[in-house]
Amino acid sequence: MPANSFDRTMVEAALGGRFQVLNEIRVGGQGAVFYATRTRTTTNEPCNDAVALKLHLDPKQDVRVEREIKAMEGVSDHCLSRLVEHGICQIGGTPTRYIAWGFIEGEALDTRLAAGPLDEQTVIRMAGDVSLAISAIWKKRIVHRDVTPKNIILRATGGAVLIDLGGARHLDETSVTALGSTFGTVGYFSPEQYRAERALTSASDVFSLGVVLEQSLSGQHPTSFDQHRLAINPPRCKDVAPNTTPALCDVIDRMLSIRAAFRPSVDELIAFFAGR
Repeated sequence: MPANSFDRTMVEAALGGRFQVLNEIRVGGQGAVFYATRTRTTTNEPCNDAVALKLHLDPKQDVRVEREIKAMEGVSDHCLSRLVEHGICQIGGTPTRYIAWGFIEGEALDTRLAAGPLDEQTVIRMAGDVSLAISAIWKKRIVHRDVTPKNIILRATGGAVLIDLGGARHLDETSVTALGSTFGTVGYFSPEQYRAERALTSASDVFSLGVVLEQSLSGQHPTSFDQHRLAINPPRCKDVAPNTTPALCDVIDRMLSIRAAFRPSVDELIAFFAGR
């Protein structure tokens, strides 16, 4: 069933009437996301959860979806998506995997940046929260691999949430990315990710966050999405966003170090951004 043929009533019926589907957030070839209210749990206990209800159609992505669920089970962090419920339902006779995520009131960073750059304090608060998220998943030996503006939600009340671990690299499990290939978004790969290295660490996500910070401060991608240039000679912060304070420029420049060992750790970033 194509994603664009989903009908709200059909989805509600498939989920036993426990969700009220309110409106469509995003539809693509591999599935759809709806804003919904969960009124009852799987054990029929009453509740009132605002959720982003994600329906997955591509069975080839099942392993990634299962790993995203596994990554988020038992995780409670205000800087990461909250897993509410998941399972498989029948929609139009098609087995469909669904995940209900806690709905985040806010705006995707890529949408916000379409209107221009962010002020430095907003960038610092966002960077601190995303650093906390990177740290939380790295404790489970998970690398996000796609820290980009589309995967960062700026809360309406301030701060940020890192979403979508569907492409995350779980170091304790066999990779599902083909040898010699990489996963993520061109223009945000770390140099080691660009080389399709498998032994990634949180330092790779730190690099990607550095790119996001330069873009947030300037309103433009620092290399116009030229990944090769980014991997061999990333621009310095003062050249991209000259009005940025020297201390912030310095930490961003270190985040964009070509060699992973020269980048600040996520713990160092958390301490830096918390002190600003």
